[in-house]
Amino acid sequence: MSILALSRLTFKEAVKEKFFLGMVVIEILFLFLSYYLSNISAGDTVKIAMDFMLSFYFFLIAAFSILISANSTFKDINEKMIYLILSKPISRGEYILGKIFGFWKAISFFVFISFFIKSSGLLIINSLSHLYIPHIIVVERIFLFSILLAFMGFLLASFGTLFGVLFSSSILAIVIAFLAFVAGLELSPVKELILASKQVGELNKFIVKFAYYVFPNFSLFDIKQAVVHVELPIKKFYIALVFLYSIVYSLAVVLVAIFTLERREL
Repeated sequence: MSILALSRLTFKEAVKEKFFLGMVVIEILFLFLSYYLSNISAGDTVKIAMDFMLSFYFFLIAAFSILISANSTFKDINEKMIYLILSKPISRGEYILGKIFGFWKAISFFVFISFFIKSSGLLIINSLSHLYIPHIIVVERIFLFSILLAFMGFLLASFGTLFGVLFSSSILAIVIAFLAFVAGLELSPVKELILASKQVGELNKFIVKFAYYVFPNFSLFDIKQAVVHVELPIKKFYIALVFLYSIVYSLAVVLVAIFTLERREL
């Protein structure tokens, strides 16, 4: 079995999972919920719907990436499927790479479906609204946001794979991955708050700085405000840096996952 064959198998298994279809259904239902909530709210109804939908989009991609990676890797090890795979001419490192590429394919596929649902839904909501000044929806910005979320999903899938190898419980692996995601979202505001405070000691400030630069910063992938408010600029250099950040960090986590599996007794 080659890396590509394993990635295809992983992709097919991820797409066949019940929560894959469940998340798509939930996303469609949330589309109707966003439209309802925007209609009972005061102000720009389309803007409110976009805020709801894109915020949900952000967390949905994160949840999907963590669930498929942590659950699939743990299941292979717990159900001894990994023995069958490793009995083929494939190393443990190639096994991790095959799983990662399969997860990335599944995440890209899910992001594509989500982008189609979100963009179509927002355009329909915009056409149904009766605003005196129509809200401008730039589909290209939604697409760019989707690409960023895909790269965020790649990074989270790398962590999910690592925790799936590291822990003996799928629930624990998923919970730890979610905690890492939440911590990564809150790093920026916590750092600014701590560094601006005069009551915090230098040692604590150093620890916060260290955590900020070492732990993954998932808030970098959130450009929702620039998607909703088209007057806000999106710098190409910033987008390129976020892409590079995701790739480098993902590769580092994948290497740690390979190192961990190589030394784990199966």
